[in-house]
Amino acid sequence: MIDVHSHILPGIDDGPDTLEETINMLSIASEEGIKVVAATHHFLDDKMSVDSYLKLWKKRMQQVKLTLEKANIDISIVRGAEVMISPSLPMLEGIERLCINGSRYMLIELPMLNIPLYVEEVIYILRLKGIISIIAHPERNKRIVEDPNLLYPLVELGALCQVNTGSITGLYGENVKRCARILIDHNMAHLLGTDAHSTGRRSPRFKEAMAVLYKWTSSPVIDRMLHAIPGAVLKNDFIEVESPVFYRKRRFFSFPRFT
Repeated sequence: MIDVHSHILPGIDDGPDTLEETINMLSIASEEGIKVVAATHHFLDDKMSVDSYLKLWKKRMQQVKLTLEKANIDISIVRGAEVMISPSLPMLEGIERLCINGSRYMLIELPMLNIPLYVEEVIYILRLKGIISIIAHPERNKRIVEDPNLLYPLVELGALCQVNTGSITGLYGENVKRCARILIDHNMAHLLGTDAHSTGRRSPRFKEAMAVLYKWTSSPVIDRMLHAIPGAVLKNDFIEVESPVFYRKRRFFSFPRFT
């Protein structure tokens, strides 16, 4: 399996502080059946340049690589970033270098509490520049939790959406879990990521989420989310997905219509 969203390298953001914790996280990931991890650390264009981010990423990766080989853990780490969306993002020099594994696919983070008015425009302009957005954990966005259909136009624009394994297992609460299922059922979720930050509460685990998924949806859908789509991201292949379906909230009561 491929984890397209993880904060796995030490000393970059709010992920692990030490090399030892990184190796322990990778050991957990390996036990969970994860073979490839995208190290997608937070990138804010008003805090750093693309060059400074990649320089730090490469430095930490070199440290991890040496220790990983000694620990005999069979797992690969590829480059990426979790890029906070901003109106200036498409104009940022070298922005394409933050795509996952040198592909056309970039992990984009929305603010947790809202959806800025410029989001659609940024996703559209990035697409014109050859960059396809993967929206990180939209099921955790407060407004999307309240109205999942707010994600619909972003998927229509060609964005893919990544759901956290912890959202599926209920780590972030029942409302987020319910939203994750709605997005999956309505073709507005395309691949999974652990969004791992530590060996504890937010560790790199897949198996528990997979067990829940098999209760929610079909094997072909799960296979695409776990294997086909993330594999295509790493290979930079073109990805074709099912059209999103508008979510219609069920009514608990219905009344007869009189004419």
